[in-house]
Amino acid sequence: MAETSIRRRLIALVLASVTAAWVAVTVAAYVDAHREADRLLDAHLAQVTSILAGGAGHELLELDPEDLGEFAEIGSYGHRVSFQVWNDSGELVLSSRDAPGQRLSPASEGFSESELAGRRWRVFTTWDRDREFLIEVGEDHSVREAIARRVALNALLPLLAGLPVLGILVWWSIGRALRPLARLGDQVAARDPLELRPVELVGPAETLPLVRRLNELFERIRRASELERRFTADASHELRKPVAAVRAQAEVARTTPDAGTRDAALDQVIRASDRMADLLDQLLTLARLEQSGAGASFAAVALDQVARAAIAELASAMTDDIDIELDATGSLPVRGSATLLGILVRNLVANALRHGAPPVLVQVARQDDRVVLRVTDAGPGVPPAERERLGERFFRGHSAGAGGSGLGLSIVRRIAELHHATLEFAAGPGGRGLEVRVSLPAAG
Repeated sequence: MAETSIRRRLIALVLASVTAAWVAVTVAAYVDAHREADRLLDAHLAQVTSILAGGAGHELLELDPEDLGEFAEIGSYGHRVSFQVWNDSGELVLSSRDAPGQRLSPASEGFSESELAGRRWRVFTTWDRDREFLIEVGEDHSVREAIARRVALNALLPLLAGLPVLGILVWWSIGRALRPLARLGDQVAARDPLELRPVELVGPAETLPLVRRLNELFERIRRASELERRFTADASHELRKPVAAVRAQAEVARTTPDAGTRDAALDQVIRASDRMADLLDQLLTLARLEQSGAGASFAAVALDQVARAAIAELASAMTDDIDIELDATGSLPVRGSATLLGILVRNLVANALRHGAPPVLVQVARQDDRVVLRVTDAGPGVPPAERERLGERFFRGHSAGAGGSGLGLSIVRRIAELHHATLEFAAGPGGRGLEVRVSLPAAG
């Protein structure tokens, strides 16, 4: 359907363009033919007038108007020029049969235009050698129009006759030119819905950009499908344990007659539900980050203000007192997303509080053309062998304990990649705790 529509539009455009060009040529031919006819017929008028003027004196009066027909005949158009001979007293002494009874033109010499009895005349006027007789030879303007129309029609008729043939040739030529598109459509239509391998780059140069864009689309769909499968696998894997724990504790609460045991089981249900909610939030955040592009809506943001807001939000959501110190002086702008950078800071601080020990120190400082964010805790730290795996999905080291989902640092790593930042893990000051360094390009 698309190919047929394109073919029809192309044929219509080509034929319309050819017709418009031919009509323009015809108009130009009409104007040029009219001009050339005027020149030719003006010369004919002057020639007939000079012949009449040559019959000087009374010899002119002895001529029969019919004898002048050979001078007055206008080719194959069946028209004669009309002539009049006037004496110096203003009396009409000789005229052709179709000439009017009054002067063809009031002019006394040369070419002129006039209108008599609803007819437009082109007139040439001159005197004989002795200036005794005034000779006027006129021609109806319709003759000139007929000549010009004949020339224009002769130019237009080939187009009218050849337009159907031209349409067939254009239809055939466009069909051959669009054949690669038809083959491409057949190739795509024959594919299985899950087949996302690239389309073969064949065909004329004009179709290659389309094939490349189609392959890019297939690649994006493939990545999206892979992310969806990964998300489904991750969610089912991580939710299996807390769902089983909730079910087990709910059964205990339903079957036990002891109120204390029932309350303890319900507390476990609540904690497992909270963990599932946190896990789902982390999974959804990571899925959105996996599908987002880098830098599309980034702007200059102050990383010190982002860190301050993230710490305040995290502190307001906690019921226990927390010991977090922020060290940031001056405006420290980076190019990025304030929302994503806020998630990065919150995850790093929450990770330090959950797996480390207070106090947690957050530093934002300028180093050359970079802005460095440091988050340090005073906990047991992470062994060097495990630091290399920090940021992997669902990885929890031996010192991490039972809390957490293993996705917080994965989210941090993805946000760092989107901001073209480097992420490093090292031991804290004095070998205690864990220090996470995020180095971002400074804005401006």
